[in-house]
Amino acid sequence: MSLAAAVLCSLGVGSALIAETGNISLEMLMIRPDMLGDYMNSPLAVVFNLSLLAGGSCLLLAMVAVFNTYHDPLSRYLAFVGGIVGLSIILMGVFPINLLDMHRKVSTLYLISSVVLHFVCVLDYFKPGSTMNKPMLSLTIVALISGSALMALLDWNLLDFPACSTVLPQFCLVSLAMWLLTQANILWCVCLSLNMMKTIKVQQQVAYKWLQNY
Repeated sequence: MSLAAAVLCSLGVGSALIAETGNISLEMLMIRPDMLGDYMNSPLAVVFNLSLLAGGSCLLLAMVAVFNTYHDPLSRYLAFVGGIVGLSIILMGVFPINLLDMHRKVSTLYLISSVVLHFVCVLDYFKPGSTMNKPMLSLTIVALISGSALMALLDWNLLDFPACSTVLPQFCLVSLAMWLLTQANILWCVCLSLNMMKTIKVQQQVAYKWLQNY
């Protein structure tokens, strides 16, 4: 399900982004991802918001699978926080940027829960029988850096970010950090899916051997 979440979010975000810019270029990275859900200005806002609903739902179900596959407390806490990330993605699809007040609240929830999730991932990596692997740890570090940058840039009174500089419109730190966090989370879901497939196969082999001996 985490792989499905990654695929659905990638398709939705990619199609909405290309429809917004008309071509593939580095300028795409200067558009804030949340603006793609604007029903008034984004051509494929419906596709983008539906992909958030579907992707968030799949991530939520994936965290249920993590909770039932890994039985140690830290992994289960990771699954719980990951579930909050999935729920916040769903809510961002329900409350796009047109509903500004609610969108600010749910996007802030997404940001905070993403940072907490990846902080737990770092702790999880160093325990025996970790849920994480090296590619996931690398993506976690990227997500922590970009997420921390966004938290530093966030206006906590408004729960929103400052506008991009008019002096250097081609360089928008907020947009770059948002895209880094988005892509790190999507690729993290892909790696989680592949890692869980290996873990489940090992668990099945152990169970099969136990049944044979029994």
